[in-house]
Parts: sequence; structure tokens; C-alpha cells
Amino acid sequence: MSCKYYLKENFFIKLIEFPSLYNIKTDEVYSMDERAMEFFIKLTHKSLKDKDLINFSDLINFCLKEDIITEKPQVRLNPTIRQSPIPSLRYLELQITKRCNLKCKHCFVGKRENIDLPAEKISKLLKEFEDLQGLRVLITGGEPLLHKEFDRINNFVGNYAIRKILFTNGLLLTENRLKSLNVEEIQISLDGMKEGHESLRGIDTYHKALSAIKRALDKGFQVSVATVIHKKNLTEFEKLEELVKNLGVREWTVDALTMTGNLRFNQEFFVEPKVAGKIMRRYGFINQQHPRAEGYACGVHLLAIFASGKAGFCSFYEEEPIGDINEGLENLWNKKKQILLTELECSSIKCPFLNECFGGCRYRAFSLSNKINSRDVFKCYQMLLHENCKDSL
Repeated sequence: MSCKYYLKENFFIKLIEFPSLYNIKTDEVYSMDERAMEFFIKLTHKSLKDKDLINFSDLINFCLKEDIITEKPQVRLNPTIRQSPIPSLRYLELQITKRCNLKCKHCFVGKRENIDLPAEKISKLLKEFEDLQGLRVLITGGEPLLHKEFDRINNFVGNYAIRKILFTNGLLLTENRLKSLNVEEIQISLDGMKEGHESLRGIDTYHKALSAIKRALDKGFQVSVATVIHKKNLTEFEKLEELVKNLGVREWTVDALTMTGNLRFNQEFFVEPKVAGKIMRRYGFINQQHPRAEGYACGVHLLAIFASGKAGFCSFYEEEPIGDINEGLENLWNKKKQILLTELECSSIKCPFLNECFGGCRYRAFSLSNKINSRDVFKCYQMLLHENCKDSL
């Protein structure tokens, strides 16, 4: 063979609802037809023949242009390629600890505890998640950097063909920590300008979080910012938007508070759906979203693992676990009850936004109505309301 090509080290075949090529560095998913699948299988198995260079010449040229393949040998991981369950488990919320250095007034985790998910169990979970064709692991807490074995976790987390996102308050994100951090993305909470942020998270936290964002960006990490809407930051969003955009972060998620955890004792921060929905509509930006399985409500591709070793529908459902990690991740995923869009109240009134908002957050909807199939009214206001909804809100 006169020329040899290699799949770049950050691209991996994932057999989810459709054959795909996933870039863990950029979070992009390329859908593949049978011909492309044949090419990439041959490429990863190093079995391309001379005739293939001719038969796949158009695809080779495209991949070279897109920086998917290269002529330079690559040091690559070799994950299992198998068909995922349907719907696929793409996103794993992994709460590795309940330790925290803050006591935020809205935290859904609630009471801080000296509980860590053991490192060896985290390693096993990541391997199982990789085998199930998982895309992103969300490393959360508490404050994940406080896990007693975080250095050990950080050393092995890069051994898996999945995108790693660290969720942190930023206070422990020092220069030395950033030098060795094995993640593709860091999400830092910024809950307003100084007054708004510190009313929720405590004195002297705003500038530390802001400095952490800047340090992470300077070190070349992709950084996203998360903001919750609360009573003390309602007048700060215009300035906050300017700040976030000038920082040059990857994404800015803006969401409403959910009445759980510490917020139950600090209800003065809660903002009613009509006001919060308007802010959710106006602010925030998402880099991209993956195609999702059709016909399902919120959470279709997500599972949460708690520091206790229990698993839940999402991170809000710690008190209603579906099982324990000792059962195996695939068994836990098969036990999760998916919610169909046709089961939702929104479907009965034929809301035209249903395929955009997917009924909103199921936990938030239930917390407002005590009905699992009810509307997330925050989302209703965010989506500008369908005429059929207005009279019943």
C-alpha cells in the first residue's frame, strides 16, 4: 500500500441509535452510512488495502479536510465496538463525592457529607459506560476536587474513549491542578455578578470563580458556565451576558431553580415560572446538541450515579434510586423507566413545542404538581406558550 492513513486519536466509532463517529475533543457526532462504517472499521483494524484507497478516495479526501484522519501514526485507545442498548446511555452523571467546600443555599445535593465513591468502582463504571458506547461523563459532587483519591481518578480517567467534563465551583482550580487535569471540558458555576453570586454561594466566591474560568481558558481547556436564576440576580443578567460572552466560553446554560435540597430551607431565592421562563428564553447559549431518540421525554439518554453507589433517573432522584452499581451499569440502564412524550399532559393538548422542550424537567414538573406526567411550567413560559396552554396556567 503506497499510503497509510490513521484515525486521529480523539475520534471513536460509537454504535448508538445510528452508527456514528464521535470526537471527544469537540463533542461532535458524525452519522455514518454503511459505506463510511466499512471504511472506519477497516481503518481502525489497519486492514485498508490498495484498492480501498481508490474505492474510498472521496471519503478519504473529506476526512483529511475535516481533520478526522492523518498520515501520522496515532497512539489510540481501543474501546469495544458493539451495539448500544436502545435508547442509548450517552451521558453519565457521576457524583464522585458529597464533600464540598461551600454550602450553597440552592444546592440540590443538600447536606455535605464525607462520602466518596471508591476509585476502583469509578474505574469499573467508566469501563462499563465506554462498553455501552457512552459519549460524555459528567464528573460532579459535591465538589469533585475534594474526593480523597482525586489524583488517582484523574490519572486513569483519560484511559477511556469518552468525553470528560468536570463540574466545579472553581475555588480549588489552581494552576497546579490545571496542569495535570485529564478532562476535555470544565463547567464552572457563575450565579450572577458579585452580589448575586455571593448571596447564593458565600462571601469571596465570585472573583475566585471568575479567576478560575480565566485560568482554565488560558490553559486551553474548553470551559462552560452554568447560572441558576434566583431572586438576587434578576437584575444582573444583562451585565452577566456581556461578561460571559467576553470571556469566550463554550456554552452558557441558564436554568431555573428546583425546589429540593438546600433550597427548601432558603425559599426566598425561588423565582416563579413566569419570570424565570422569560429569562431562560432570553439568555444562555448552547454550542451544539446531539440527535436524540425520538418520542421520549427529558432524560432519555441520561443516568445518574451517586456517591453512595446508588443510581437514579437523574441527579435530582437520589431519594428514589433504581438500583445499585453492584448490579452493573447495563442492568441499571435496562431498569430505568423511560417516559414517552405521548404520556405527558403536553401531548393531550397537542403543544407544538413538545418536540423542542420534551416536556421540560420531569423532576421540576413533578415538584410543582405531584404528577409525573404534568408540564414543566418553567419550560412553558420559556417556549412562549402555546395558546392551548395559557388558560390552564
